[in-house]
Amino acid sequence: MASALQNRLVGTVILVAVAVIFLPDMLDGKKSRSSDVFVNVPAAPNKKPIVNPEPFPEERVKNTAQRPVEIVDEPALDDQPTASADTPAPQDAAEEQDDLASQTVIEAPDEARQSNGWVIQLGSFRHSKNVKQLLDKLENAGYRAFSRPIVTSSGPLTKVFVGPNLNKNELDDALSHLQEITGLRGKVTQFSVNG
Repeated sequence: MASALQNRLVGTVILVAVAVIFLPDMLDGKKSRSSDVFVNVPAAPNKKPIVNPEPFPEERVKNTAQRPVEIVDEPALDDQPTASADTPAPQDAAEEQDDLASQTVIEAPDEARQSNGWVIQLGSFRHSKNVKQLLDKLENAGYRAFSRPIVTSSGPLTKVFVGPNLNKNELDDALSHLQEITGLRGKVTQFSVNG
């Protein structure tokens, strides 16, 4: 009986050893072995010498980026007139606006300024709120509009323009529609990026 027990113990030990050795391999499946891949790296390219670039032309850029301040004697369209004997009647206010638009001083382009097209000058305003409202109204009507500050003898004003456009006739045709939507009679003038 001792030999039967001994045989059973040896058999159990062998079965446990086989299970411990081979069972993990069977459960993991076939193992793939990876081999290191060696790649030839090309040599580094020749280094080019670093050349110092020309200095940035700050003064030239500053001079072209800053527009010269234009000083004109032009009243603002949104100024409230004071009540006096010289003040025109309310029905004459529209005629006065038309007169103001026609009195706008336009400088003839010199050699430094190059004409880049045409714009419609609608008027000059003292209050930025009025300029913003007019620009919004023009944008909602489908027009490209912008403003530029000017200095007058009565203080700083802001001019409102529609454009620019390379075709003067298109702007001439738009004058009547602009007068309908804004109540201002504009004037077609040359446009220059420099001023």
